[in-house]
Amino acid sequence: MENQETQEQQLFIIDGQLVGCILYILSLGISIVLIINQRKRANGKEGFLTPKESQILALFNKIFILLLLFLFLYLDYEAKDLAENTGQDTSALELQILASIISLIPIFIGLYVVITDFSNTNLQTAEIENPFA
Repeated sequence: MENQETQEQQLFIIDGQLVGCILYILSLGISIVLIINQRKRANGKEGFLTPKESQILALFNKIFILLLLFLFLYLDYEAKDLAENTGQDTSALELQILASIISLIPIFIGLYVVITDFSNTNLQTAEIENPFA
């Protein structure tokens, strides 16, 4: 019975990682759209997004990435809990949790930049997309 529960927990973690990775690919797609739009406007061409739309999309993307990081942090804690319950070494998982926590720092900075620079009308920092933060 315990083996069945352990297997279900493993599948939950793996499925969560799969969903998180697919959603992260979606986030990268949003970043690519924002970068292409910014490049077109930098070349003097009309972008397919207005400055306001691109800022809203950038803000959405930052919040989306923050939620994804929390998802991966949660999955890391679940994996550590599973490893502890099965008597496995958790030192690598503890480092992974630390890495997830440290990853929150750049996304909070990036989100802060997007929010505080939201109303500028020239080359908007909020529109310049860094897919990793």
